[in-house]
Amino acid sequence: MSYYTRREPTAEDQNASTNLDQDLHLSRDGKYKKSEKELKDWIYKTLHVSSERRKEFDDHNQDLLDILKDGEFLCRLGDLALPGGPTKKYKNSRMPFVQMENISFFLQTCEHIGVPHEETFQTVDLFERNDPYQVIITLISFSRKANERNPEIEVIGPKFVKVKPQVPKKPLKLRA
Repeated sequence: MSYYTRREPTAEDQNASTNLDQDLHLSRDGKYKKSEKELKDWIYKTLHVSSERRKEFDDHNQDLLDILKDGEFLCRLGDLALPGGPTKKYKNSRMPFVQMENISFFLQTCEHIGVPHEETFQTVDLFERNDPYQVIITLISFSRKANERNPEIEVIGPKFVKVKPQVPKKPLKLRA
């Protein structure tokens, strides 16, 4: 007699058409699509992008990652937050390694102004579209930190609450 009667469930048993990795990817992709327009508008507003240039991006159906891929807008944002920082080395080029270098200048600026490491994307997340939602997270966190340095930069996304938690009173019998 066997005490082990449980068998491993199969895909048919679970009626699952995707695995956990695919589910997570779909979830993050959905969050990216939901936040993309707000971020594009924030970038255009913050950098005072002309309506002609906006129309040019929209006519070519470029999404947020396409717009940020060359690093120009990222470096311009970095200059607003940290004038004279790493983003001042920005180069306008169509060569991939130069564009990736521009992205890394922005990431260095994020590090200098205090964007947490866990909220920062890696260059390939943007350049090769590995994790588009991580780019969104970085830009939201960047907006918070940049606003601390330059109040003209609007904060996007959820706001931090700076309220001290209430400390409970010491019970009477423990007071001295």
